[in-house]
Amino acid sequence: MEKTLLTLSTVFGLAIASSAMANEAESMKQQELRACDMQAQQLPKEVRAKQQESCKCVVENTDYDALVEAKKSGDMAKVQQLKDKASQACRGPQ
Repeated sequence: MEKTLLTLSTVFGLAIASSAMANEAESMKQQELRACDMQAQQLPKEVRAKQQESCKCVVENTDYDALVEAKKSGDMAKVQQLKDKASQACRGPQ
């Protein structure tokens, strides 16, 4: 009985942690999308749409779940790698 309770507690704890991480990742993504909009407003009209499209492409191609995990573990090299991968996806093959 005690093992079952411990196992259930562990599973429940992991489920909550996963849900919290997913919420954190989605929140981070939404913040980045808002930042794209705010940055675009600071630019001249003739470049605004292109810059906003580029910024949103990077956001959409970023793995925020992995980004949150890397930031929490302090793996800044992984954070940079994830950001570079998203930027590369938006530039296309070169």
